Amino acid sequence: MKLTSKIIGIVLFSSFVPVLLLAQLTVMSFAEFGENARSGVINVSQVYIAKTGEEAVKMKTEELAKALELYLGNKIRENPNLTTADLIKDPDFLEIASSQWGNDEYTWVMGAGLVGGEWKVITLVYQPLPREKWGKDIKNELGWHESMPDFYDLTMKALGYPAEITCDYYTWIDFQTNESVKKYGCYRQVSLPVPIYDPNINSRVMILAGTGASIDGYFKYLTRGSGNVSESIGTEVAKSIEKAGEQVYTNLVIALVVAGVFVGLIAFFTITRIARPIVDLSKTADKISTGEVDTEVPFRNRADEIGVLASSIERLKRSLKVAMQSLEEALK
Repeated sequence: MKLTSKIIGIVLFSSFVPVLLLAQLTVMSFAEFGENARSGVINVSQVYIAKTGEEAVKMKTEELAKALELYLGNKIRENPNLTTADLIKDPDFLEIASSQWGNDEYTWVMGAGLVGGEWKVITLVYQPLPREKWGKDIKNELGWHESMPDFYDLTMKALGYPAEITCDYYTWIDFQTNESVKKYGCYRQVSLPVPIYDPNINSRVMILAGTGASIDGYFKYLTRGSGNVSESIGTEVAKSIEKAGEQVYTNLVIALVVAGVFVGLIAFFTITRIARPIVDLSKTADKISTGEVDTEVPFRNRADEIGVLASSIERLKRSLKVAMQSLEEALK
């Protein structure tokens, strides 16, 4: 039965080793694919989250500018001598100009006028600022050109594009916590019949509608989540891949079980149809070699190699029987 065990060993090796190697490669590939997919989703979602957030800021700026155009246009027609001081005391104007949206984001209104060939920008309505700093020059009185140069540059850039929305990222310093926050902001000039007079700089000023938002903060507000939005999406993708991986593992186990059944059938076939007949023929040949020439040789009717071997033993048995009979007659 040594040959039988070797045959079964070969069958087991040739059946299970490829399956196990395939399983290992599948698991490794699946893990690598899952991590790559998670990283890819995070990167892509960060891009789309940023783009969507930027569009939200632009839309809010456009909405504010149009609302101011409608309201201030009517106010100027009613009072051609309207001043920015009047506006700051107007509750309806304040409600339009300082609306709050998103995750504690806000809109604001600036006034900009040319004084002595230099642009001066004043804060008409700016919700995060203390009220006493409203109406102040952002450069000469508030010093934002030094403390928040990105924001100051964005504001000055908006003066050169009267009919377009001007947007960019900037670093904002929270006046309560003194923390720096990366934000995306936009400005659009408000189209009015005539500029409005500002007594602070003694000049007529154009009106700038603006707003900004921390993109991650805005999406946390929308999703009511506390973590990084892209990471959250990546985590959900990872969970889905993990579930798919579990299904793959289940399928691999099923494949191993099926392979085991087939190996069992092959082993049964090997033992009953090949190994056992060979053993039986070997025993028959041993009996014939000891002089039992009348022993029946099995499996002669088989049309395979076992049948050929049985027929050879049968011929050997007959030749040996004839030889023994000849020898007996010669000895008489």
